[in-house]
Amino acid sequence: MSFCIIPPICLFWNQNMSPKITFAITGSTGHIATAVIPLLLSKGYRLRALVNQKEPVFDSSVIEVVKGSLFDIDSLNNLVRGATVVIHSAARISLNSNSDPSVYETNVRGTENVFRVSKQAGVKRFIHLSSIHAYNQVTADKVLNEESQYCSNKAARYDQSKRDAQQYVLRNSADQMEVVVLNPTAVIGPFDNRPSQLGKAIMDIYTGKVPMLISGGFDFCDVRDVATGIVNAIDRGRNGQSYLLGGKWYSLDDLQKIILTIQGARGRLPVLPSWTGYAGLPFTLLLAAIKKQEPLYTKESIHTLVHGNKHISSLKAEKELGYCCRPLQETISDTISWFKHSGTH
Repeated sequence: MSFCIIPPICLFWNQNMSPKITFAITGSTGHIATAVIPLLLSKGYRLRALVNQKEPVFDSSVIEVVKGSLFDIDSLNNLVRGATVVIHSAARISLNSNSDPSVYETNVRGTENVFRVSKQAGVKRFIHLSSIHAYNQVTADKVLNEESQYCSNKAARYDQSKRDAQQYVLRNSADQMEVVVLNPTAVIGPFDNRPSQLGKAIMDIYTGKVPMLISGGFDFCDVRDVATGIVNAIDRGRNGQSYLLGGKWYSLDDLQKIILTIQGARGRLPVLPSWTGYAGLPFTLLLAAIKKQEPLYTKESIHTLVHGNKHISSLKAEKELGYCCRPLQETISDTISWFKHSGTH
């Protein structure tokens, strides 16, 4: 995508947006928020961030920090007090969400809590970070867009949680507090401090820690492009609308080719059929339990690799938000460089 057309959409606050307005953001230590925060600060906006257990990765001298959680109503009231815009990016991501009840509680009940206190506080616009997983991925060769069906109750609990939270905020959008939903695909890129599961996978391939790959892939998007889409949605997104922020589908074999080209290596990892991944699940889960680590993969992650939609359309976001996604080669190169220099991996 070399360019995007930005139509003359009216700003939702009639162009009265001022550097003095206050933004409140949840999930402030997460990958996406880490990329969004510098963009907001560069525009001179006041920023208030909810921080739970992890230490902030941003300069707390220029951001007001509110310690709390999505279930601590007092902290949420302090977070949104006097805010014009709330960006809700907090979520619990799990490769094994069917066995983790906190995923649904965090992503749905937590969202409901933030939404209600925001509305009560007079917030003007609520930006909700959902996921492509809110939609039904198993659609063969059909294009997936904002009009596609939501996932069913047979989907993983993570998918259901993103669906139900998205439906809740859209159903309750109103003139007094407008709602815009953004649905990124598989987010990768620099500034991945935690690191994310995908960021770790990229570096594990780069450093030779992965013995093999499973067939399948993802639609990858760059966290910096997602962050720009979020910031643009503040005044360009239409009330009650959702926007898919994707890139292009690549197989894991495509991904490793890019990584190995950057590394300068010749050898390639074997790519095994998905059934071998399912067959090896008991051993993988046992090994993870012994090491007290996240498993390398789960039934949910294999399903996503195999059945993830290969034709996700971001056309609506391109036209209305000016969203563009850079080439994957650039994203991977910048990601590896960032990890090497930050010492995070």
